[in-house]
Amino acid sequence: MRLLIPTNDTNGASAQLSGHFGRAPFYAIADTDADTVVVVENPAVSHGHGECVPASQAFADGYDAVVCQGIGQGAINRLNQAGVPVYVSDGPDVASAIASFRRSSLRVVGSEDGCSGSGSKSGSCGGHGHQDN
Repeated sequence: MRLLIPTNDTNGASAQLSGHFGRAPFYAIADTDADTVVVVENPAVSHGHGECVPASQAFADGYDAVVCQGIGQGAINRLNQAGVPVYVSDGPDVASAIASFRRSSLRVVGSEDGCSGSGSKSGSCGGHGHQDN
């Protein structure tokens, strides 16, 4: 299984998770079968809110599921339509996200998890807010 995990840095399995899927500066692609982690730049880190198509288009054939801390409702909808499950991780890094995925302890993203971009710092944006987005 290949997981796409938004990160703040390029430190492989030790990379810190980014608080938001589309605004992450990097994505880790973790292959749980081969035990590999490759980190790549987000090709559209500066997109506008609600325009989160970079990962869903740039890596369309490169992952089977998404593991993130926060994600916009539009991205959730597009990924779900493409048959890509999205999971929520509250761990600090890629290694913890992978471990939680392997234990089947990650929660599937629900409609209440989608960011609205309203500047909220709780609930629908996983607590990360949008003041810097």
